Amino acid sequence: MNNNQLEKIIDNLDTVFRGDAWHGPSVMEFLNSMPLDVVDARKSFSKHTICQIVFHLAAWRTFVFEKLNDNIRFDLVDDIENYGSDEEITKENWSNLVNNLKTAQEKLINKLIEFDDSLLNRLVPGQDYDFYKLLTGLIQHDTYHLGMIWVLWD
Repeated sequence: MNNNQLEKIIDNLDTVFRGDAWHGPSVMEFLNSMPLDVVDARKSFSKHTICQIVFHLAAWRTFVFEKLNDNIRFDLVDDIENYGSDEEITKENWSNLVNNLKTAQEKLINKLIEFDDSLLNRLVPGQDYDFYKLLTGLIQHDTYHLGMIWVLWD
C-alpha cells in the first residue's frame, strides 16, 4: 500500500491548520490569538465576518469527510450551509465555532489515514474532479481564508 502522496497532503493540511507553515501563522495560531471583539465585526469591504469564515472552514471539512464516505448527495448549496445562520456566527458562539472546526479537522484527518494513494485518482462522488484536486484545493482554500482573516482582524 503506497501512501507517499496522501501522507504529504495530510501533512500539508495539518500544517496549515495547526502550525509550522512556511507562509506564517496557521489557522489555529490565528484563531487562538483572536480578540473576541473582532470575530463578528462587519467590514465594508467584506461580505463575511471571521465567525462566518470559521464556520465555512468547518463546513468544507465536513464536505470532504462526507465525500470520503461516498455520500453522493451531500453538498453545500446555500449561504447558511457555507457560512452559518445568524444565530451560529456570533462572538457569543465563538468557542463553539472554533471547537467545531477542530472536531471537523480531527475527523477529516482520521478518515484520510484510512486510505492510500489510490484515493487521489478517484472521482469525488457527485463531482467531476478527483480527490487529489479536492484535497489540495482544501489546503489552498485554508491559505486563502487565512489571508481574509488577517485582513478582517486588522
